[in-house]
Amino acid sequence: MKRINVSLFLALIGFSIQQVNAQAWEQVGKKGDWATTVEVVALNGHLYSIEKDGSLFETDEDGTYEQIGKKGSFDNAEILVAMDGAIWTVEDGSLYSTNPASATWRQVGQTGEWKNTEAMVSLNGKLYSIETNGTLYETAKDGSWKQIGGKGEFTDATMLESMGGFLWTVENGTLYKTSIRSMSWEQVGKKGEWENTVAMVADQSTLWSVEKNGTLFRTDVNGDSEQVGKKGLLSDVTLIVAMNGMLYVVENGTLYRTKG
Repeated sequence: MKRINVSLFLALIGFSIQQVNAQAWEQVGKKGDWATTVEVVALNGHLYSIEKDGSLFETDEDGTYEQIGKKGSFDNAEILVAMDGAIWTVEDGSLYSTNPASATWRQVGQTGEWKNTEAMVSLNGKLYSIETNGTLYETAKDGSWKQIGGKGEFTDATMLESMGGFLWTVENGTLYKTSIRSMSWEQVGKKGEWENTVAMVADQSTLWSVEKNGTLFRTDVNGDSEQVGKKGLLSDVTLIVAMNGMLYVVENGTLYRTKG
């Protein structure tokens, strides 16, 4: 199973923002502010990002930013998730929770328990993660965890998001949603519709996705998709994140956003 990493997928194929004004893209902050950013998540109306040197920054909707905590504090962070006012990270196989308001952190659970984690999202106050063997786990905020479903049920999942009370995955080019409450899943849309998708991010009731050819799509909870902008519009984007109905992207080190 391949690691689910939006930044890596996009960096491998590249995307660019062209005809910015025509597509209602808006620059946020100063040009080049995000040149060394490697990870980003949205939390409580702010963007939290990690730089190449491991430093954590908080950015508001105007693009104003400030460093949170000490320089390099997150240099070992492999996975970054926002949940219930905290930043959750997997570092050297262990799970940590950071309060961005106080810049304090705590280890959650036992050391090394997360060493096989490939992807992680938050849903209804809990963390859901997929291991290298395709097994899904649910973790509470105190670090207690349990296996969800059968071993290896998500072996074919290459993307993982949470939206509307469901886990959303792309498996063998097809979109699925899984109900944790009933442990039932269903196919969304047509089989194979997502075979060219290389990145996906969820916000409110929308899935934003990017194809290999650089085309942007948005999909609702029923699986109905529409193209946003012209085919191949994106080619130099290295990061995407959604917040409050807006899609944010980093292109050539500069942050932009659009409602589509």
